[in-house]
Amino acid sequence: MTSPATVLPAPPARAAEAPIPGMPPRPAKRLSTLALLRTVATNSLAVCDEELFDKLFVARRYVAHPVFFVSDPAAIKEVLIDRFDNYPRVTSIRRLFETDLRTGTLASEGETWRRHRRVATPTIDPRAIRPDVPALIALAEQTADQIAAADPSVPIDIERWVGGLSTLLWNQVVTGGDPAGIPILRWLSKVPHKPRSIDLIPKPAWLAERLVHHRRDPALPLLDAQLHAMIEARQAEGYAGSQDLLWRLAHARDRQTGDLLPRDEVRDEAASLIAGGAASVRALTWIWYLLALHPEVEARFHAELDAAMPGRAPEPDDLTRLPYTRRVLDEVMRLYPPIPAILRQAAAKDELCGHRVPRGAFVAVMPWIVHRHRKLWTDPDRFDPERFTEANSAGRPRFSYIPFAVGPRVCIGASFAMTQMLSVIAVLGRRFRFRLASDGPVVPFGGISLQPKGGLPVRVERR
Repeated sequence: MTSPATVLPAPPARAAEAPIPGMPPRPAKRLSTLALLRTVATNSLAVCDEELFDKLFVARRYVAHPVFFVSDPAAIKEVLIDRFDNYPRVTSIRRLFETDLRTGTLASEGETWRRHRRVATPTIDPRAIRPDVPALIALAEQTADQIAAADPSVPIDIERWVGGLSTLLWNQVVTGGDPAGIPILRWLSKVPHKPRSIDLIPKPAWLAERLVHHRRDPALPLLDAQLHAMIEARQAEGYAGSQDLLWRLAHARDRQTGDLLPRDEVRDEAASLIAGGAASVRALTWIWYLLALHPEVEARFHAELDAAMPGRAPEPDDLTRLPYTRRVLDEVMRLYPPIPAILRQAAAKDELCGHRVPRGAFVAVMPWIVHRHRKLWTDPDRFDPERFTEANSAGRPRFSYIPFAVGPRVCIGASFAMTQMLSVIAVLGRRFRFRLASDGPVVPFGGISLQPKGGLPVRVERR
């Protein structure tokens, strides 16, 4: 059975829209299979043609293989929640994670995934990370001091700065701030490698493994040994260090069975959580880009920060008193979702939106498309934080906004990601304005996560 497709009111007639700064090419018509395979390896967003933003369900065939693009909120719920078990991740994509993460939740399916999810979820929930928030704010202030000390006439790459800061913040949560964790986090932030065209084509398991293994980092064994050693230290009697994420994973028990994860699986889940944390904070780059383009939003954003923190650094409780800043961040993640595409494969035949979905078909739920869909959003390419007021959100389909995915595989670190991003935004926004340092387009690049191609050069203005 399938629920009916979402019934939405007819959208208003489209007025002529101004060109969207920094948008990747949007083909007028669907690409051929060959063109798609060539383009997806360069920028996966550039394969999204106009039809996908006009229709809530689009059926295609590539290399004689059925592919369904699902943007209908009711069907998204069916794929990612109601019939979750029938739509596991595409095997060829999962294998890109499996080489480094093994049994971790980003690389596993079935009962192994369920067991790891039950153990891992409490280790990264808001209660677990609350004690780290003062340290996160302090680290953000240290980075702000470094930015303030730099020559203001020389542009900085804000993506590189916030990327480095994010690594420090994540390391605080994962290892209690142990410097030895930084190389491990940098390694896992690159997992998986950017998919190539050949990675997306169905192939025998032995060939897929050989192709993935060929791309393994030669430094992995040393970093892997270091990660094992850090976990073993936290499992040892007499350990007196912080009860960080690694410690919590090492001592967490399955709430159904009461069992600990085996030592090797603690390593795998730690690696999985670390890798997942890197992609979820990409909005920390895009927010400065969009604020620089929209001075009226920037002015209101700064006014809220100044009112909440008059002449002082943020405190943890301040982060809950920034409603406009939260709306700005929500709108940033609508336009530039951290994970632009969610790919699934039907384990058994099904029906979605009245269309037959055969076993083995690929199903693509793409936040990049859903969040900019003309039947789900008014003037969807316009930056407008007021979309997320309570009044304007009323009546909007629940699954038209999915920045961290949804359902059993919703991003396990979503709460931490929001806390981390709000901490950084509050610190940097209180002290600086960022102005784009180039008139050239800033083009979103879609790989596993979404980032600006070539970074984001800005000039820093002290407030």
